[in-house]
Amino acid sequence: MIRQRCHPYFCSYCKAYPCRQWCGLTPSKACGRCNNLVQNPSFETDLSQWETHNVTTNEGIPFEGTQAARLGPGEANMYQDISLSKLNCMPLLLSFNAVSPTSNQFNGDLLAEVLWLDASRNIIGTGLSLFIKNGRITGIDLTYFDITDRPPANAAWARLQFSKAKGSSSDMILIDQVILTPVSSINLLQNPGFEAGLNQWTTASFDSSYALPFAGGGKAQVTRADTMYQDVLIGHFPKNSTFLLSFAASANGEASLSVEVRWLDALDNPTPTGGTGLYLEIPAQTLAAQENYLSYLDITGPAPLGAFKARIFFSVFVTEGTTLTIDQVIFARTATNNLVKNPSFIEGLDNWIHDNVSLFAGNNIYEGNVDALAADTGGSLFQDIPLVNAVGRCFLFNCGLGFISNGGGSETPQMLIQVLWLDKNGMQIGLGMSLTCLVTGGRPNWFVYTGITEPAPFGTAAARLLFTKPSSQNIAVAIDKVVFGCLV
Repeated sequence: MIRQRCHPYFCSYCKAYPCRQWCGLTPSKACGRCNNLVQNPSFETDLSQWETHNVTTNEGIPFEGTQAARLGPGEANMYQDISLSKLNCMPLLLSFNAVSPTSNQFNGDLLAEVLWLDASRNIIGTGLSLFIKNGRITGIDLTYFDITDRPPANAAWARLQFSKAKGSSSDMILIDQVILTPVSSINLLQNPGFEAGLNQWTTASFDSSYALPFAGGGKAQVTRADTMYQDVLIGHFPKNSTFLLSFAASANGEASLSVEVRWLDALDNPTPTGGTGLYLEIPAQTLAAQENYLSYLDITGPAPLGAFKARIFFSVFVTEGTTLTIDQVIFARTATNNLVKNPSFIEGLDNWIHDNVSLFAGNNIYEGNVDALAADTGGSLFQDIPLVNAVGRCFLFNCGLGFISNGGGSETPQMLIQVLWLDKNGMQIGLGMSLTCLVTGGRPNWFVYTGITEPAPFGTAAARLLFTKPSSQNIAVAIDKVVFGCLV
């Protein structure tokens, strides 16, 4: 008898739990340690898994799903301890949404922390401390990103903790869509939040400011056309490495912003095989219309042969009397590039299958010069993304959603976003992610949504990234800058 050869499949993250495709054995579970480590991240089961003080749910419109955690009025805090088993001392990416459910502009200081705990739950270090000053969190949704340091070798738990100080009367902050997930490196930038002024950054006209930044105590701002950049050494990473870039920006008038990741050789010249890894362009009215900071996240293409440095390059043009501000810049290694084709709809709706979705052009587009617009009567948009060695791997999703009113609509529009796992025949074999996004507001306004899929199941050959908008009276929803890739 000829014995049939078995082909082992392993979780690509921890190399554990082998399963076998051709011998008839039941596939084992993927390790599941590269997904969102937070339990009950959108508070759909009230406050279960969280230890809380002066925190409730069900007041104000949630950012995602049907619930959000309301901190306050007054002092409030909540935390959750998260196991670091099998994470191999990898840093963690934190993301969350914050907004006030009232018209109050001074809702108290907010502190988001990741603390390292040993096996006995004793605090042995601080991985991240993100301070948001009283007056920054208003009725405009803010999405935050940050990356921890590497946990020490004896860290067994990470305590994710939010604490709010007292503000003025009726002070409340909603927290929703909390993500904590492994990422391939720490933030590689020096002085990324401008706490030390413009140290490590090169610029002619940018100034440092300490007045109500996006996070922390400092920010960079400019009132005339100028550039600002920082070079990051990447020559020690494997060839074809890819990197996550994130930042927040605001402006009080018309101001256009372009952001690049440029690949440089050891002599600071552009690499001969490809000089630009990423290019983002934010139109002149986008930031002013937001009336608060707007966050961005993207993943570069692979660094070409000979890339020794990555130059993070900001270029600004502002009208007279306008101040543009940049804060909270992140640059970290990832496992893949952005796998979405035509993610900003520069090539129209090519590579996308759509129903009742059109292109929308304007001067307050989230990124680029067009986006995809799902009509007020509803519509759908999807793309099937081929995946290689996907079994057991989790994927990061990110996009901007815009509220576009056609006049007279009072209904809160929704956007349902799913990641569906497909086999080699294009058949659905599982659900990787499901977000219910509420796109609120009474004017053009952008919301930044992020998600982490579950590990791809055995047999996954592709991911279907599906947007579905139910009907909503006289209100369309724009989709822009879609990102899908692996962090680890």
